[in-house]
Amino acid sequence: MTSEKQEKIDEQIRPLYAELQKYGQTQDWDRALKVTKKILGISSNEKKATHCKIICLMQLDKFDEALTTVIKNTVDTGDLIFERAYCEYRLNRIEDSYKTLKNTERELDEREQELFAQVLFKLEKYNECVESYRSLLKNNDDEYQSIRQANFIAALSTWKLTDASSKIQMESNDLNDETYDTTYNSACVLLSSGQYVEAESKLRKADAQCRRELEEEGDMTEEEILRETANIRVQLAYCLQQQDKNVEALTLYNDVLKSKPTDLAVIAVASNNLAVLNRDQNLFDSRKRIKTATAPETEPKLNAFQKKIVQVNEALLAIYTGQHETARRILDKMVQKNDDTDDTIPLAKVSLLIKEKKLPEATQVLQEFIQNDKQKHVSLYCRLTFVQLLLSQGKVNQACDYLRNDNELLVKPGIVATLVTLYNYLEDSKSAAQVLNEAVDRLYNLDRTKGKNSRALAYLIKQNIIYQEKQGNAQRVTEMLEILHKLYPNDTNILSKLIVHYLKSDPERANLLAQKLPSIKQLAEGIDADMLESTFGKRIPKTEKTTEKTKAVISKATPTAAAATNAAKQKKKRKRKIQLPKKYDPSSKPDPERWLPLRERTYYRGKRGKRGKQAAVGRGTQGTVGSDQSATTTITTASGAQRSMPTSKTTTTGATSTQSKPMPPPGKSVAGKRKGKR
Repeated sequence: MTSEKQEKIDEQIRPLYAELQKYGQTQDWDRALKVTKKILGISSNEKKATHCKIICLMQLDKFDEALTTVIKNTVDTGDLIFERAYCEYRLNRIEDSYKTLKNTERELDEREQELFAQVLFKLEKYNECVESYRSLLKNNDDEYQSIRQANFIAALSTWKLTDASSKIQMESNDLNDETYDTTYNSACVLLSSGQYVEAESKLRKADAQCRRELEEEGDMTEEEILRETANIRVQLAYCLQQQDKNVEALTLYNDVLKSKPTDLAVIAVASNNLAVLNRDQNLFDSRKRIKTATAPETEPKLNAFQKKIVQVNEALLAIYTGQHETARRILDKMVQKNDDTDDTIPLAKVSLLIKEKKLPEATQVLQEFIQNDKQKHVSLYCRLTFVQLLLSQGKVNQACDYLRNDNELLVKPGIVATLVTLYNYLEDSKSAAQVLNEAVDRLYNLDRTKGKNSRALAYLIKQNIIYQEKQGNAQRVTEMLEILHKLYPNDTNILSKLIVHYLKSDPERANLLAQKLPSIKQLAEGIDADMLESTFGKRIPKTEKTTEKTKAVISKATPTAAAATNAAKQKKKRKRKIQLPKKYDPSSKPDPERWLPLRERTYYRGKRGKRGKQAAVGRGTQGTVGSDQSATTTITTASGAQRSMPTSKTTTTGATSTQSKPMPPPGKSVAGKRKGKR
């Protein structure tokens, strides 16, 4: 009976399988799905029909139903590793997809390896992802090779961007320009390395390649082409922004947003970078841009590095607009989520504390970050910010000690010059000379290992010679001059100084070096002695030059003009007799107050017969003004006398004007501008 029943089921199912095959060839997935349901309705144990149903659901983008079908029928779908992992990947269950592929007992086939590489990229395990794609490129050669190459370069560029301290090994054939995808991703690798000029040319080439390929298809409008090239143009705008070509970058960002791209990641990046270009101006527009970049639907499209940059910019915008509590809340959430060693969040915290004028707390935050054991490398910007905070609080000695202990900074001429200036401020010339001495030795050894001579070394040596001469260290000065002579053997000025120093300590060495000096005949070649005598002869004083010029002018002038000039010279100024007062007594001392007006002298008592007028001052109806004294105010002079000045003017004793002071124009902040990292 069982065999007869099975034969009847087979007779019913056989035509359905033929129909299913026909729909599969024509890719009519809806009808194919209905057929699979009919088959499973007749016989639920049909493994092949179950597989076809899962494929139809995946082709119709019904990944949730497909995954449910796989999980329910584990017996029949145990070998569908790729289908299950792909459904989890498309449903954004990246961790589940990773576990499904990782826990497979057998070796992964080609398509499972490619899916695993994509899962590693989503999990931001870029090191493993790069190695996985590199293996796929070596072991495969089919029509999908260009896509693999593009994905490999994308993983490489993102790895370099998110982990700048890692030493990434690149092969000669890693970057190529076969398609616009590979050209674009190669430009991203150059961008992450800071090669902005080369990246700009590659991005423009990628834009032209993409436009050419899309135009050849012939079924796309200009608007659709602009949407397709939006990611290339946003990256090009970022490249221009990094080169301080802000006007061109601003135009590109706005053009991209006007084209309404479908990729939410492109919209988020363009909006964030526009807010960065606004800085502390046009804050209303920046708020709209950051709101777009932090929308919930854009979060899955951004990687962790991009999310962190957007959140930091959101916090900085809150600082600019005075919303300090909001900024603090954002930064505290970021600290809980991020365990990395990037200095972006600590520097944003420092900006907030400086805005609140809490310099000691800001210094403590940076100090804890720098001294953290997890820190493998602290950026130069972070270290110099810490030094600036110490100096702003007057802690010059601590700033000098910190810079002195940083061997990496002491090979940079700017840092060495700063440290020497600080020691000079502290009047510690001995430490300044010691810093220069150590910096020269360190940079000299560094240049010898690299096999090159830097300009910085020559500059530091020249400055060190000056300081060592002040300290009276003649031996060290001679050593410095020897190094300079090795660097510049044809410089006679350095050679002559070296000979002078050796004359005091080692005359034999001085004689040997003197043989290198050019002879007098060599120095005299091409020199005209007559010209030198006429040019550098007796120098005439300015007074003699002017008299000679006037004589020459007079001699060239007409006889009448010369006679007039001589007559003017002969005419002398008449001396006037000094007139003295009639009652002048040469034996008596002159009055010391004779230069003051009579009413301002100490012995002045006023005119008689005007008591009635003086008594009337201050009388009258309420609010009336007197004749002349009521409109003035009296100030005391240095000699003790009194005089009146109008109240509407500013006096020399510190009285202020009665006019109102101008206020700052509305809308402009009088606080100092602050930069944050974007």
